[in-house]
Amino acid sequence: MQARLGAESRRDRSEFPGEDLTTSVLPEVAGWISIYEEMATVLRLVISRANGSAEAHELRRHLIWIEDRLGRWRDRHAELAGVVIDRKDHVLTYAGKSLRLTRREADLLDFLLRHPRRPFTSKQLATLAWQNSRLSDAQVRTYIMRLRSRLRDVGLEQVITVVRNRGYGIADVVARGGEL
Repeated sequence: MQARLGAESRRDRSEFPGEDLTTSVLPEVAGWISIYEEMATVLRLVISRANGSAEAHELRRHLIWIEDRLGRWRDRHAELAGVVIDRKDHVLTYAGKSLRLTRREADLLDFLLRHPRRPFTSKQLATLAWQNSRLSDAQVRTYIMRLRSRLRDVGLEQVITVVRNRGYGIADVVARGGEL
């Protein structure tokens, strides 16, 4: 019985009904990102409460799979949006133009692109995009302003938006796959 459930669980995790990693519909891709982000958040909470139990190891395996799938959807979103960031060399390519970025600029833009439809506060960006909670809000704002200015060279000056009282995000036009 247990072996059969394990096999069914692996098969069920290969793809959800309606899920298609080859889709070219950017809002659909953003929707799958939201679904997998929510699943990962819930599973992390369950794991924190089940820590030390026999089920915790299996739950962590599920979380690894979900995070892998989330990464695939985020990569698909960036591909469809036409914005590609070489994470190793910190080079942004968009509409046939390339722009060399600093490591922090590349990490910031990559993070925002991989989390469409979600604004982040300065503190969240410092912690999540750069793993540096010691950066002040003013420092993050400076990075945002400088990156927005540099993105003008490739036609992406409007890609980073300010969501009043919520933080910074990616322009809805890019999230939908339109032209800026």
